[in-house]
Amino acid sequence: MKANAGAAGSVQGSARREQKSLETEMIITRLYGITEGLPGLSSMEALKGLPEDNKKKRLVFNAFKPVADGRKAHERVASQLKDAILGKKFVPGQRIPSERELADTFRTSRVTVRSAILTLKNTGLLRIKKGMGGGTFVVSDMTGESVSDLLRDIIKWKDISIENVIEVRTIIEPQIAFLAAKNATADDSEAIWATIRELAGYFKIRKSFRATDENFHRALANAAKNPLLSLFQSALINVLFKFIYGMVWNEEHKTSILRWHTLIAEKVEKKDPNGAMQAMVEHLADMQSILAQCIASKTGSWINKSI
Repeated sequence: MKANAGAAGSVQGSARREQKSLETEMIITRLYGITEGLPGLSSMEALKGLPEDNKKKRLVFNAFKPVADGRKAHERVASQLKDAILGKKFVPGQRIPSERELADTFRTSRVTVRSAILTLKNTGLLRIKKGMGGGTFVVSDMTGESVSDLLRDIIKWKDISIENVIEVRTIIEPQIAFLAAKNATADDSEAIWATIRELAGYFKIRKSFRATDENFHRALANAAKNPLLSLFQSALINVLFKFIYGMVWNEEHKTSILRWHTLIAEKVEKKDPNGAMQAMVEHLADMQSILAQCIASKTGSWINKSI
């Protein structure tokens, strides 16, 4: 009798475990959309009764493919996450799922997921917030700063000279001035003039003068109404100005910069694209001469100097 009772208890225990396992599979299915191999539950049925946020989350997870641990596993995870971000499955500013959730979804280790997240953080697509309300978030905007970090790494890796950077700038900035004069609104024009007024007030403050000088070129790029051109110009300016940050500009240099900025602003305000473009060409030629003087005074030459 005892043997029979023990056998019956074992069967009941096994049945309970199977039921619990099935319930667990059902929960995973509803959360992550894993319906293959589970009888009687379609993808659409798995959505029923879920809050709207969970539905969106499930659809995102359903787009991911499992990644086996191994060489370059984190790159495959990063690639899928990147596609989801660029495809707006995760919108700017949104917190992405936790490492545990992603590891379960990709069927890989948390170490692999963590490496993938750090890869995307370093490329400027994700940011990590610590503490209360923390987590990993899609960046709200891809800024010139984040692009410039990548650009600067490429420049260092390829040992590109400051001369090459300046040459690219002389191609881009005159066209920006042309488009700014063509497309600027009254508000854009005022924003440009505001940087000039600030520049005049910061003659004695080196750090503020340079920051405001950068702001002039950014305001001009914003007025051009070409987001891609604006983004690339901002990145280029960040790289260039970090290089020249330690240089000492005298009053003559600052006066020259202010004069050219004023002339360009006047051409933009008068809707004179060709005049604005020519003024920028001359401004950059003047700046090239100033840079040569500043660098030569410290190193003897600025040609082929690396960033």
